[in-house]
Amino acid sequence: MKLKIDNKVLIKILLSFYALSVFLDLHIFYNSISTLIRALFISFMFIIVIINQGNFKEKKSFIIYGVIILLYILGHHLNALNFKSFVPGNFNYNFISECLYFYKMITNVLLFYIVYKLNIRYKDIKNYLKVIILFMSLSIVISDLLGLSYTAYNFYQTKIPMYRWFGLETYDFIAASSKGFFHMTNQIVAIFLLYLPLSCYEAFKSRKIHNYLLILLIVLSMLMIGNRLAVYGTILELIVISFIYFLLNIHKRVNLTFYLFNAFIVIAMFMIIPHSPLSMRNIYYDAIYNGKPLEFINKKNMGESYEAYKDIPDDFSKRLEEKEVDSLFSLNAYPYQYDKKFWEDILKNDTTLTGNARFIELSIVKRVKEINHNYLDNLFGLTYTRIMNIFNIEKDFVMQFYSIGILGCLLFLGFYIIAFIYIGIKILFAFKDKFNEKNIALAMGTLVVLVAAYFSGNLLNSISIIIPLSFMISILINEVRSKQVKKEKERILGFDVSCSSKRVIVDNIFACKDQRLFVVNINPLIVLDHYKDEKKKQAFNEQLIQIPDGEGIVLLSKLRGGHINKRIAGIDLMLDICKKSLEKKEKIYLYGAKKGVALKAQEQLLKRFKGLNIVGVIDGYTKEEEVLQDINKKKPDILFVALGSPLQEDFILKNKDKLKSVKVFVPVGGSFDVISGNLKRAPKVFQKLKLEWLYRMIKEPKRFKGLFRLVKFIGLGIIYQEEPLENLEN
Repeated sequence: MKLKIDNKVLIKILLSFYALSVFLDLHIFYNSISTLIRALFISFMFIIVIINQGNFKEKKSFIIYGVIILLYILGHHLNALNFKSFVPGNFNYNFISECLYFYKMITNVLLFYIVYKLNIRYKDIKNYLKVIILFMSLSIVISDLLGLSYTAYNFYQTKIPMYRWFGLETYDFIAASSKGFFHMTNQIVAIFLLYLPLSCYEAFKSRKIHNYLLILLIVLSMLMIGNRLAVYGTILELIVISFIYFLLNIHKRVNLTFYLFNAFIVIAMFMIIPHSPLSMRNIYYDAIYNGKPLEFINKKNMGESYEAYKDIPDDFSKRLEEKEVDSLFSLNAYPYQYDKKFWEDILKNDTTLTGNARFIELSIVKRVKEINHNYLDNLFGLTYTRIMNIFNIEKDFVMQFYSIGILGCLLFLGFYIIAFIYIGIKILFAFKDKFNEKNIALAMGTLVVLVAAYFSGNLLNSISIIIPLSFMISILINEVRSKQVKKEKERILGFDVSCSSKRVIVDNIFACKDQRLFVVNINPLIVLDHYKDEKKKQAFNEQLIQIPDGEGIVLLSKLRGGHINKRIAGIDLMLDICKKSLEKKEKIYLYGAKKGVALKAQEQLLKRFKGLNIVGVIDGYTKEEEVLQDINKKKPDILFVALGSPLQEDFILKNKDKLKSVKVFVPVGGSFDVISGNLKRAPKVFQKLKLEWLYRMIKEPKRFKGLFRLVKFIGLGIIYQEEPLENLEN
């Protein structure tokens, strides 16, 4: 059974969900119900996509994967039942909670498949990202300045807004930190680190001020959050991406604004850091480790961590307090009275370790595993619910190892490893084409988050991160797996023109199965008519293929030392596409020319290419609505449009999204007239001497005025200062 839902509708629904999902990260909405809603939505989308587009092999693979997951859950459950501990009833196991955890964790694979099958690319999502960044950063910055934000460490109100940092020598770093109205600090930091490289890419590619403003807002938000990952991660990303972009473009015109802006931001951050919560945090922990008093810290802001050691003998509680051991551990997570030996061993360590919550967390879990003494714990884990009942280990991968074991890590987190191995191989084997600014930004953001997950935790087990991280990895895979037309192009009066041969272009047309192509003809008259039209230039340059359909283009390229060696006539390209279509069994539609001409062209093409599948023919004087209706009814793969320039190009740009079945749009000018025999092409001798234009002028004297336009074109082309050829979106 197939569900007839258009891909574009599914993409819009998915991207809208992606953008709105960030609202569920607000503290007021953040709970198990909102997590379940997101997981259910992803599952629903997965079912639609796999039914609608999944092939037999993919469906079979998911069935096998599902069976393996179920077998793992069974083994995990049976292993969980065999558990012993010194602490009675404190490490209860809940099978339902465990299954919900697995359900949440598997959404990364489901979401990857959805994005992969819908072929969502970076260009589809970039505007949604800008809205998300703007919402997140502005909510943090404004709420901090107004003193309304939650602190980054708890849900008390921020008491020291950013503008007060500079008037205080020391202050409570917790009371000065901000996370807006969001629930989890680490998750918000990770999302910013995921998107910052992409904001840098947008600023590098386009010098629009709003792209730089987004970078500035992210930086301010990270300084206000004030932890090490936020501040140092931001600085690292800005420096590394600037350095890589510089090396990648060392022989091209320098985008000086981008490098100066990033340098200014990094320098400004280093100047602000001594006054920031991060610096106050460092002062605080240095003082703890050196036994110095800290009168400026308001311990009420610390929450439960600084409650008294009630119900603990005075001598022992004093030693715990001297060693800066958080009372949550010795009172609740792993009460000292059940395992005094463990706590005695802990107190033998230096304060730099005992005051480190992550060291204590990991030590407790290792002790619980040691006491349970079950070798299957390495494979199946101690269970997620038990680990959370002990204490949440703030290190992803480590936390997952102890909770779901090696098998669980492979089944639920192995996706990230496999994805990056695939991405690395794809980039390596097409390094020149795939190692570009866009892919670097996507890869950097995702890699930084995965590395950050190991050091900070609470990321890979959170759907707030699973969604954006899986989205970005999937989009990166779509970018590197796409078969792209070689970007060997020149820019002529602002228009991109291919330097590739006709054979290469035809091969590329049929290689790009996952992309809808508009093959643009670029000739001197089109360039002269539109070189001041920025919208038209952008529309043409966004396409993957622009052929040099004019000897004037070739001449200008040679005069400027370019690499366009040969004109590609529209009729020659059309005939070659028809020949290749015969091999590939593609369906063709002919639209344009005067009444009867297209039908005659069809007859001649069928004589020349026996078996060519021409599914429809319609003349250029038919109403546009009827044309669109007939094309959609016949569902061709390739549409030849012969309306003359600029009508044919305007028709394609206006209607290509309405013609969903068409993979390739080719404007062909007067080609139908020539193929039908209504108009004679220049003799071979004129073609070989590249003088077809002269033959047409002799046949049609009114064309002589075009000679003056050609001179104007050559003159403008020589003196025109071209912008550097940008990396094309695809």
